[in-house]
Amino acid sequence: MDKPDHKTDVLIIGGGWAGLSAAIELVANGKSIFLIESAKQLGGRARTVKVKQTTVDNGTHIMIGAYTETLRLIQKVYPFASYSTEKDLLKRQCLSLHYKQKLKASITLPCIPLPAPFNIIGSFLFARGLSLKDKLCVLVLGTKIKLKLIKIPFDLGLQDFFVQQKQTESVIQSVWEPLCLAIMNTPIKHASTEIFLQVLKESFFKSRQASDLIFFKKSLSEILPIPAEKYITQHNGKILPEQKALSITKENNFYSVTTASFQLQAKHIVLATPPPAAAKLLTGLNTQQILDPVIKNLNQFSYQTICTVYLQYPETIHCERSMQGFIGTTSQWMFNKTSLTNQPGLVSIIISSDGPHLEMDNPSLIKTVTEELAQFYPHWPEPLDAFVIREKRATFTASININRIRPTNKTVINNIWLAGDYTNTQYPATLEGAVRSGLQCAQQILAE
Repeated sequence: MDKPDHKTDVLIIGGGWAGLSAAIELVANGKSIFLIESAKQLGGRARTVKVKQTTVDNGTHIMIGAYTETLRLIQKVYPFASYSTEKDLLKRQCLSLHYKQKLKASITLPCIPLPAPFNIIGSFLFARGLSLKDKLCVLVLGTKIKLKLIKIPFDLGLQDFFVQQKQTESVIQSVWEPLCLAIMNTPIKHASTEIFLQVLKESFFKSRQASDLIFFKKSLSEILPIPAEKYITQHNGKILPEQKALSITKENNFYSVTTASFQLQAKHIVLATPPPAAAKLLTGLNTQQILDPVIKNLNQFSYQTICTVYLQYPETIHCERSMQGFIGTTSQWMFNKTSLTNQPGLVSIIISSDGPHLEMDNPSLIKTVTEELAQFYPHWPEPLDAFVIREKRATFTASININRIRPTNKTVINNIWLAGDYTNTQYPATLEGAVRSGLQCAQQILAE
């Protein structure tokens, strides 16, 4: 890669989805940018990896129709991708959820193709595996949320909220807890009611399409990082992989960022890194302690793990659907890679947040998951191969009052910006939260 000019309008540190979102918006509006990334590849925590000659994502991601900014971003870089049509990339389906339970009847919430909120009402009315009391509990709460009858003077734990709203224990365990883990990757006892309700309103009550499930049919790198890189470079942006920012200093009207190979100057700096890395870089600029509050807040974030167990079965196995939920097991969700990414016989098992599985070594976790699947699919043979990917800091903990410490994009130092899903987008740690943060950051820079 050619050595870049030493000055630019904006230097973005971090090539995850937030950094890429900011870069695309800036170059689309004529700004010159550098983007530096410490890893070999772009994508951050949502990237493609190769394990045992198998190309997989470091975790299985899906979207919902309410992820409007992520969908718009993917569409924007679409001409620079290798696929030919949008149907090659995304699989959209009407919301339907299916859960298998040990020693209990399965729970199914069917797809009801009606305008919102009647699709959700119909889905619960015709649900199988829930009692009439369970259904009424959910529908009453949903009606109160839709009509804005719920006032929360202060944030509280999501489980306490559901108890206050007289949700049955069975509906909390079979409906709300799986949704909480899927949306927020945070234990229901500690999860923020404020954030959960925000996502619920945007996904279930705006439109029928907002609640659609959207699956990726290509790898994460093919979906955004690869076409984004092409878009940015063809719009005169420069991307420098394997360049870790070591320090930031102020020189007249420019900031200087030092890496092991370069010293780069820019009018604006966007820190699109995880909070600990952002805090470390800000500390070097904190000569008058004015950044103390934001650095303190960045260091207060805690994180949740996501474990993905990949199991390679013979190509002859059959999964009845693309996504299958489980209740009462270590396994939480199973994704059928045969139908999604055309990888015959491959399934991925997602296990979110805390639990006994974190104390297991990989062979023990694989054994546990394999035995659980054997109970639900007794006709399946033993897997031919298996491996585990543990993303230890997959998401920040969307805990009670977390919105109070989430920073804005703009810092108190002129032209120093933050971007990432942890900034105050009101969303949990999702692809949409990262993309919204990067976009909002870029738009504020353009406005200045």
